[in-house]
Amino acid sequence: MAKKDYTQLAQDIVANVGGKENVNSLLHCATRLRFRLKDQSKANKEALEDLPKVLTAVSAGGQYQVVIGDEVVPVYESIMNQYHFSAGGSDTKSGLASDGGDATVEKKKENWFEKFVSVLSGIFTPFISVLAGAGVLKGVAILISSLHLLPESSPIYIILNALASGVFTLLPIFIAITAADKFNTNRFIAVALAAAMVYPLTDNTIPNIAHLGDYGINFKTYGGAVIPTILAIWLESYIERWFKNHLPAVAQLVFVPFLTLIVAGILTFVVIGPLGTALGTGLAYGYSFLYGLSPLIAGAILGGTFQIFVIFGLHWGILPISLINIQTYGFDTLLAVMFCAVAGQFGAVTGAIFKAKKAKNKEIAASAAISGFFGITEPALYGINLKYKKGFVFGLIGGAVGGAIVGTAGVKCFQYTPIMNVFEMPLFIGKNSSIVWAAIAGIVAFLLSFILVLLLGFNESNTEKLFAKVTSGKKSLTEQKTAKLEKSMASKETTTSDTIVEPEIDTTGLSLSDTIFSPLSGQAVPLKSVNDPVFSSEAMGKGLGIEPSSNQVVSPVDGEIIVAYPTGHAYGIKSENGVEVLIHIGINTVELNGKHFEPKVENGQKVHKGDLLATFDRDEIAKAGYDTTTMVIVTNTNEYEEIVPELNGRNSGDEILKVYKK
Repeated sequence: MAKKDYTQLAQDIVANVGGKENVNSLLHCATRLRFRLKDQSKANKEALEDLPKVLTAVSAGGQYQVVIGDEVVPVYESIMNQYHFSAGGSDTKSGLASDGGDATVEKKKENWFEKFVSVLSGIFTPFISVLAGAGVLKGVAILISSLHLLPESSPIYIILNALASGVFTLLPIFIAITAADKFNTNRFIAVALAAAMVYPLTDNTIPNIAHLGDYGINFKTYGGAVIPTILAIWLESYIERWFKNHLPAVAQLVFVPFLTLIVAGILTFVVIGPLGTALGTGLAYGYSFLYGLSPLIAGAILGGTFQIFVIFGLHWGILPISLINIQTYGFDTLLAVMFCAVAGQFGAVTGAIFKAKKAKNKEIAASAAISGFFGITEPALYGINLKYKKGFVFGLIGGAVGGAIVGTAGVKCFQYTPIMNVFEMPLFIGKNSSIVWAAIAGIVAFLLSFILVLLLGFNESNTEKLFAKVTSGKKSLTEQKTAKLEKSMASKETTTSDTIVEPEIDTTGLSLSDTIFSPLSGQAVPLKSVNDPVFSSEAMGKGLGIEPSSNQVVSPVDGEIIVAYPTGHAYGIKSENGVEVLIHIGINTVELNGKHFEPKVENGQKVHKGDLLATFDRDEIAKAGYDTTTMVIVTNTNEYEEIVPELNGRNSGDEILKVYKK
């Protein structure tokens, strides 16, 4: 099977989050690209949602998240291979925020919870797959032990259990690697500090507690520690930077790590470690107390709301509680509820397979159901359940009922996993827990949601996304523009495309910001008449189309090339006055993979009005079955009051767009 090429999709995603200059860092989780942007207002949500493979785009937790689904890893790798973004996202002065005021603006927009979620997601998402895989391995080991398939002294069992448990015992080392990126500090110093925290567990000669005067220091409490490790690496990052700023360059190679480890190590064992342990223990006690007031009600509330947190990527602010619970008590109840919440959405999207009338929805639901079976619910959420509302609500109901069951039955999970599916169910085997009740709760959550969709449908005719109402209290811009476009198309049933005219725009009192000149010869046409809904709906911005009569494209302004696609079919130029102009030669011509195009410029190149950008063979493009209409669009339209097209231009260099300031 030929390997899929994600190059163009990667470029389109980066272009529509504001370009590479707007990206501070990029991470991914199981289904999402998680961008840290300098200015989120530059992201084009509408254009992103129209890209293939993109389910939706949402701003949450201080991140701009582009939801891809199952193919997120190859898309992420394609982006990183082309742009080499940082995987950190530090907000420190020596990190990515050093790029001036934009980063400062973004930082001010984040509240404490958004920063907290951003840090946690940045730390855990890079190794989420390892945690999930180790969870399955632990389930296999538990089954082998419970069913007495092998004695626990068997080398095979010991190997399996070591593979499953090692990552969780040595979790501080994993955390240190990603936390170092997040806090913009040296990875190896961070790992050395984390290794020191874990080392006492490997040496029987080290006592559990040693006293410094009357002060007791606990040395064997950091296996699997989350909060102490994060705090330790955060502190270490400041200490390292202080020594870098104060030691001479000739001494830094040896003495920065030496002094950092001494200071950070002592502070970690004496102050930060105990403080982090106390915070984690307090959090675990608080959760246990609230859950214990009424496990039935707590299970129902958590099961019925967990997937709402997933929509916004905020579940990373909750899941670490499970890790802390297991470290504190040896078990956790939140993961059992999460299992039911996943089963509820899985059941709803499975019901949609049988209830959907549209073939496309059946196909989407079937694909999303496969992901749901493996514990990944985002394709189900954004592909069907949220899109048509009812399915999402029915999934929440199923999750709530299942959560109430596991809460009442006292189901516990004895190993952490960030993804819950049927393969993780052996993790529910243990003292005062029941895998049977876990299975019953999961089945009830699945069947209840499934049956509700079968009986009541999922409102397939309604395409208004529920999460748009949750985030803004009104329809998203995409939905507004889609509705406007559909209304426009309906009104055109009694007319021809030739009758489309641009309305007169009153520019009285406005100030002319820039003039865009035609990049090629040909007949200018209204943007709404071009045969591509992404452009004609003005989702990309306002502008016009040109039916070319020449094979040369020139710069319409004095400025800089900010996007030059290697396929030669599209160019982005930022004028000296700040207007961002997209020239897109033809419709769907990216599929030609550069054939019949010859680019003459590259990214970052300065150009003047009339400089040659590219040549193309419009006749051959037309013979290949592609529309050669060329779009000229102001992509930062929202920064201006009016974009006024001039449709009388026919020659290269004629005025075609006037841009007025707000």
